[in-house]
Amino acid sequence: MEQKDQLLQKVWLWSLLFFLLAALTGFVYRWGLIGGDILGLRLSNVRHAHSHLMFFNWVTPVPMAFIAYRLMKKTPEAYHSFKWCIGSIMVIGFLSYPFFLVYGYHPVPLGTAELPFSVMLSGLVMICWYWFGLIYLKYRKKADSSLSQLFYDGALVMLVISSLGAWGVAVVQFANVDNNLISGALTHFFLTTFTEGWCVLAAIGIFYDLSGQNYSLPFDKNWLIAPIVLGAPLMFPFGLSADLLSDRLLWIARFGSVLVSAGLMVNLFLMIRLKPITLRWFWNAVLLFFGLKIAVQFGAAVLPSYLWLGEHGLRVLYLHLLLLGFVSTLFFAAYHTVNARSSRAGIYLFLGSVIVLISTLVIISGLWPPAWQPANVYQWVAAGALLPSMAVVVELVVVGVWKYRRQIK
Repeated sequence: MEQKDQLLQKVWLWSLLFFLLAALTGFVYRWGLIGGDILGLRLSNVRHAHSHLMFFNWVTPVPMAFIAYRLMKKTPEAYHSFKWCIGSIMVIGFLSYPFFLVYGYHPVPLGTAELPFSVMLSGLVMICWYWFGLIYLKYRKKADSSLSQLFYDGALVMLVISSLGAWGVAVVQFANVDNNLISGALTHFFLTTFTEGWCVLAAIGIFYDLSGQNYSLPFDKNWLIAPIVLGAPLMFPFGLSADLLSDRLLWIARFGSVLVSAGLMVNLFLMIRLKPITLRWFWNAVLLFFGLKIAVQFGAAVLPSYLWLGEHGLRVLYLHLLLLGFVSTLFFAAYHTVNARSSRAGIYLFLGSVIVLISTLVIISGLWPPAWQPANVYQWVAAGALLPSMAVVVELVVVGVWKYRRQIK
């Protein structure tokens, strides 16, 4: 097995383990929402632990492994640099998990001092992001100017830009700035730029990388990415609470959302024509989720705000449609496209579990008529949150067995 394949497989297996832990933490959060015992943990801390582990140990290392996989086709000597960098991100991200789970963003008592370990470890993770960016720049010179490389470039730019919001949150906390608008704006600037910028652009880059097809565009290829890069950072006001959201901020968010939606629609049109041959039906499901994500995003941009503003369930649905429906199913499709000989039982189960989970979130999104809600709806939502974990266990077993068989041959 070549080193690029070894790196991708190792990152995939470890990321699956962390996904499993994050998904189970998400189940614990939903269990706590319906009054279940969560061992005295604060719900907000459980949510932070769930989201940060997903960010640090799932939607960051997996795209980085695919980016490294592409570069290492021409620069295999980059293996050790990428291995240590991505490994450091996962180790530090995992170390932050117990601190987020128990303390959230609050400092940890340590003798007479108090140290915010979760914030400090998050900062180290972002420093590792910069480390990855430097490695990328070093070996990027030998890469071609393909469409996938353009999106990888943009994704890493957005990752760095998103980190500025996170650093801003840390500064506000250490400076004891008591301003909900500033802290909220910085937090959601990070979240929006990270998800709509890094996650989406990296996922699209992986898609183009694996399509293996050429398609002549009637315009400069930079127009495929420019509206997304320009619009994503402007969308942060959508995450603010209604009492902090002014008309000016709302229009800024709408404008950014229109830009991003327009860019994504053009990419979707192109991606439909460039689907990889392997697992074609599964890629159709990925693009369906992508289309639904674009539709919800565009709806928020053009529909009256009273229809969706303050609907927390709709925000939860959108985030899961984006990060689970589109990004995570794309990861599964991409890994099994590269490793076409491995068993596909895990991806079948994962896709089914994602469909069920998102369906349960539709019921509590505010879009579903209350009269049609089943009894004990939140128990069903909690049960749905367990399904991806079961699918990931199967995927871990399948990939682990396949790896073992390859080693003994």
